[in-house]
Amino acid sequence: MLRSSLHFALVAALSSAGLTIPALTPAPVHAAGPAAVDADQLYEEGRKDFNSGFFKSAIEKFEAAHRKSKDPLILYNIGQTYKKLYDEEPKVEFLKKARGALRDYVTAIEKDPGLGADPDEVKPVLEKIDAELARLEAAETPEGPAAPPVTEVPEAPVDPGKKLRLAGIGMMGGGGAVFVLGGILGGVFAARGGRLSDNLDGLYAQQTAMNCPASPIEGESASCTTLRSEVTTTRADGLKSNNLAVVSFGVVGGLGALLLIGGIVSYSLGKKRSDEWAASKTARMRVSPTFGGLTLEGRF
Repeated sequence: MLRSSLHFALVAALSSAGLTIPALTPAPVHAAGPAAVDADQLYEEGRKDFNSGFFKSAIEKFEAAHRKSKDPLILYNIGQTYKKLYDEEPKVEFLKKARGALRDYVTAIEKDPGLGADPDEVKPVLEKIDAELARLEAAETPEGPAAPPVTEVPEAPVDPGKKLRLAGIGMMGGGGAVFVLGGILGGVFAARGGRLSDNLDGLYAQQTAMNCPASPIEGESASCTTLRSEVTTTRADGLKSNNLAVVSFGVVGGLGALLLIGGIVSYSLGKKRSDEWAASKTARMRVSPTFGGLTLEGRF
């Protein structure tokens, strides 16, 4: 352990204003050895570093001296040096380490009064450190009321038939539009086919009146040739119009009718599901008379 003169020097330092780390006074030791000499040297170097303002280096030397000597009085030097380091670099960790070292110092002295130091002289320093740490912790706490907890709002129950009903409405609307379009187109092409059919009958009558042959022959008049060409063109146009009328009525109109029917079915099925779902959410109650009074039956 360190020389006994160090104990008296540290006790004197506690009663002085501020931190005063005394120089090491050579004196006989109880058991001199390499470990004790090394601890003395580390303490002396730490004291010099402290006086020069090299607090981190001083802490390293003091802590090493404490590990070698196991002398609890050095804890005072460690605690006060951490306090000086906090004054220079205001980090909470330095202040907490200062408090820890000084508390250990007080505990050791209270357990062993023979160490020759008075723990009551260090307790005011600890009180100031505790007050400073409390102030720092309060500053870190956000001001104002705490944010209210987030309450999860349960999702509203979903109508199982809603999508089918909406799909049915869309199909009925689209199917009705396609059906009407097929009827309009079919009517237009059918009317055109009828006019062409009437025109074709008139051309046949002209052929008969002009004695034009049904097939071209050599030496026939140009009028018969022109008339026969008009007959061919009119017949082809009439056939095309009739075919388009069939397609419009059958295919386009039929597709619209299928969509319309499908929409009606989908809407009906969706409405049935919606009604069943709504009924399951509605309380039902029935009162029946009995010999003993009334019986209440229901679903809630």
